[in-house]
Amino acid sequence: MSRGVKVILLLLPALAMFAILIFILFVNKPVRKTYGDFVALDGKQPFGLAGPSGSDSVVLYRHGRRGVTCYEMFFSKELHDHLLSKDGQVVSVEYDTFADFGKIHRYNVHSIDGFLLTDGNRLLRPDFAAGSGVRSAGNGKAGSDDCW
Repeated sequence: MSRGVKVILLLLPALAMFAILIFILFVNKPVRKTYGDFVALDGKQPFGLAGPSGSDSVVLYRHGRRGVTCYEMFFSKELHDHLLSKDGQVVSVEYDTFADFGKIHRYNVHSIDGFLLTDGNRLLRPDFAAGSGVRSAGNGKAGSDDCW
């Protein structure tokens, strides 16, 4: 075997290990973040947000950077009943965020006011699935990056 082939055979495993290390350290990195979100129940969404209406609707919203409003919408009787006394108030919301090289590419709501919705990546019940969005206060652009 020539010297060039030996060098390549030695470098390939090192390169593979380096790629695996980069993936582990920087790709799909989970971080739990906690925010204070306002609660809006029964279709009383703030700022004209379109969302679920009816007796079991829940909207959580908070203010992000650059004047945007970040929100999650649910339609769950159990969650609604849990938050009934908190309508219009701020509650603690834990989000599991997942980032690649520092940029958040997805998230889920882990818990609301101590009420657990997910176990890692798995929803505990289908009615805990949320719709989400970002609303700009004016004519400016609004993106999900403004929420984190």
